[in-house]
Amino acid sequence: MAEYFSFQTALCFSIAHVFVRCGLVHSNAFTGSLISLGTSAAIFWLLVFAFVPVSVLQMPAIGYFVAAGFFAPAIGQTLGYIGMERIGVARSSPIVNTSPIFSSVLAVIFLGEAWVLQNIVGTFLVILGVVILSSGRLEQGDWQKKDVLYPILAAMAFGISTTLRKAGLTTVPVPVLAAAITVGTAFVVLLIIFHFRGGRRTLKLTRQSGSWLVAAALVNTGAILSFFYALNFGQVVRVEPLVACNPLLTILWTGIFLREVERLSGRVVLGALVTVTGTVLVVTAK
Repeated sequence: MAEYFSFQTALCFSIAHVFVRCGLVHSNAFTGSLISLGTSAAIFWLLVFAFVPVSVLQMPAIGYFVAAGFFAPAIGQTLGYIGMERIGVARSSPIVNTSPIFSSVLAVIFLGEAWVLQNIVGTFLVILGVVILSSGRLEQGDWQKKDVLYPILAAMAFGISTTLRKAGLTTVPVPVLAAAITVGTAFVVLLIIFHFRGGRRTLKLTRQSGSWLVAAALVNTGAILSFFYALNFGQVVRVEPLVACNPLLTILWTGIFLREVERLSGRVVLGALVTVTGTVLVVTAK
């Protein structure tokens, strides 16, 4: 079951990334993140009120999900969307999906997992992939290499969040509740940021961009719920490498559907493949 939900997560994330990229043409990262988290939070809490006993909400372990929501989706997803906006989905998505690297490091520190040669090789490949993705000639649009920092920080946030989610699920194995608390916390954090950044003035929404962003939010909701079910049924080291393969699907959809938005180069494809390969090596090491 863990493998099934992991592949389903990867597919949904890859589709959501393409929808987000289309929406960001006439919008901005903050608007996309607000719509995504707001939609997901509403759906998850409706499911909780319908199917989850209220007594579960009193368990102290739900604090793991609150902390997880602060790191991601709140911080991680927003930084990831900024990365898509600044350097393109084909460059940003593979970098964000190096998050298992950070999950693996945390597993070594807090769970006593071994740091073996395969981890070292995988880490080298991930770093090499990031360098390939962030170097070379600019093919379309103007972007700065320093903007690669956004998806890297997003990856760190997602890695921390994944570890916290798994820790919480070991005590409270209710994926729908875990998703609701995590995403709900993220949405509250984003609203606070929204207030201090100028409120409605920071939003940029048109009918065209709104349709794409709402579609992305619905698909992303399915991806998040699938991810929690995958973590509930399996270990992080089994789930993460399968989910981390979604950039390959993202690049496939980008090449087919986003030719007018951004163009793929051999360097981008190579960088994505190297990054994903390194990530898989790290999180599957035993």
